[in-house]
Amino acid sequence: MNRRRRQAERRNIYNIDLHRLSSYPTYNRDKGNELSKGDIIRVVIGDMDGNGMGIASYKKFRVFVKGEVYPGDKVEVRVESIKGNSVIGKLERVEERRS
Repeated sequence: MNRRRRQAERRNIYNIDLHRLSSYPTYNRDKGNELSKGDIIRVVIGDMDGNGMGIASYKKFRVFVKGEVYPGDKVEVRVESIKGNSVIGKLERVEERRS
């Protein structure tokens, strides 16, 4: 790197890392989506919706499960789609059925 370029970078106030100097907390927004299509997750069905889909929670997501599930079932779900904080998945396997 030549001398003039180094001097120009030293004078450029926009090269300062403002996040590092900020007193406000910073969050890495790239890590917000931990799920991707095709992932298999384990959830416990908490409730049913009006269409007969099971509703569960996984981290910050609300999971809607297609298939024959009942409240209290522990199931494995394959993620079909993700929209915002809602996930639609298909039942892969029932690990434990609530009697």
